[in-house]
Amino acid sequence: MLQSIPLNTRCFIDANIFVYHHIFSPGLSDACTDFLERVERGELPGFTSAVAVAEAVHKVMLAEAIALHGLPHKGLAHYLQSHPQLISSLSKHRDVIETIRALGLHVEPTTLDLLDSAATLSGKYRLLTNDSLTIAAMEKLQLHDLVTNDDNFDSLSVVQVWKPR
Repeated sequence: MLQSIPLNTRCFIDANIFVYHHIFSPGLSDACTDFLERVERGELPGFTSAVAVAEAVHKVMLAEAIALHGLPHKGLAHYLQSHPQLISSLSKHRDVIETIRALGLHVEPTTLDLLDSAATLSGKYRLLTNDSLTIAAMEKLQLHDLVTNDDNFDSLSVVQVWKPR
């Protein structure tokens, strides 16, 4: 659980933590918000990546489209692309960016070197691209603690996984 993370632990924050903070999910949102408040108070130095931010922004945008327009989840991104007028009604995704700014998180950029490292790590750890980019960013930043709700990292010995559940 996230409240067990020791003081001053340098944490990489995955996309889903920001999503659960902004989109209510029973059993997860409170834990993620409490964790981000610890980061805000300076108890836990926080880091993330441009990829994680983009993922969180996208997921919050889709969740708002579902809530605001009553759209089904299946095929949602395609539906929004073919009905772009609905996109202009969505604004909550910007809150993710403001949260990250307010927290003063270091956001690791996505470079060709990082993508190259991630491609190697993808094969080594059997991870898809965005997850391997997380590990590549963590390696670059010399981080070992990952705050996520993603089970794909559970078998990796190179990270300590902290979950909101």
